[in-house]
Amino acid sequence: VMNILDALPDATAMLDTQGTIVAVNRAWRMFALDNGGDDTATGVGVNYLKVTDESGERGCPEAVVVAEQIRAVLSGVHADAEVEYLCSSPGITRWFLLRVSPIQHPVQGAIVSHINITRRKASEEQHLHAASHDPLTGLANRTLFMTRLKLTLKLRSGPRPPSTVGVIFIDLNRFKSVNDTYGHAAGDEVLLTSALRLRNATRPGDTVARLGGDEFAVIAPRVDASALADLGLRIQASLSGPHHVHGEMVTVRGSIGIHLAAPCDDPVEALARADTAMYRAKSAGADGLTLSP
Repeated sequence: VMNILDALPDATAMLDTQGTIVAVNRAWRMFALDNGGDDTATGVGVNYLKVTDESGERGCPEAVVVAEQIRAVLSGVHADAEVEYLCSSPGITRWFLLRVSPIQHPVQGAIVSHINITRRKASEEQHLHAASHDPLTGLANRTLFMTRLKLTLKLRSGPRPPSTVGVIFIDLNRFKSVNDTYGHAAGDEVLLTSALRLRNATRPGDTVARLGGDEFAVIAPRVDASALADLGLRIQASLSGPHHVHGEMVTVRGSIGIHLAAPCDDPVEALARADTAMYRAKSAGADGLTLSP
């Protein structure tokens, strides 16, 4: 049995019906040693359910779930179980898949394996980020922006009552002339600089997005009309600075539309109102700022 366990690449232990460890493989022992543990903590003779219970009591919610699943398999409530959980240490983020399978021989109990899935989770997170963020600026894209706006407008949890939400629509003026005169690489530099300026002008809890082309938008949660107007002015000022393009100073300011949405307003309508306000600002003057009625 030990030869079979040691041949497994994942950290694996054999538990009896009470959750006591009766055998572990080399990968299990090496993982414990590499992370400051030893056999007295997670080796043969230790009750693994007690270890997970104590970890749960110290505030680790994943350990609570792990203990529940192991007990469910040992008691026959579940045929098997799998739990994905985060297991990080200072400077290192790791993900594991816990797999629990019942056994009858050489003892009655369960086999518990911890499979390192960090590479897979990293790949999943990269794909998720790519699907929800603008590839050039790294800002949220339209899909993520609308998802967050919908959630923000419906947010009713927390000690404070629901508050109004600011929606800001920004269109860069004279951006097309940069592309036409200096090329798309220069235009990309302007977009990157504008994105950075928007990040610096907004608050930590705000969402800044590039909706496409030279259009940007901001979600400002828990803001009143006065604070939203101040935020709009900061954004306007941040975009007013010149850009260095091919040795020349080029000005690409923004037309800005602002809408103060009430809790539970329709997110599509809220963005449309900010968009309409932006067009009124553009009509009034290339670098204008307008608040929607």
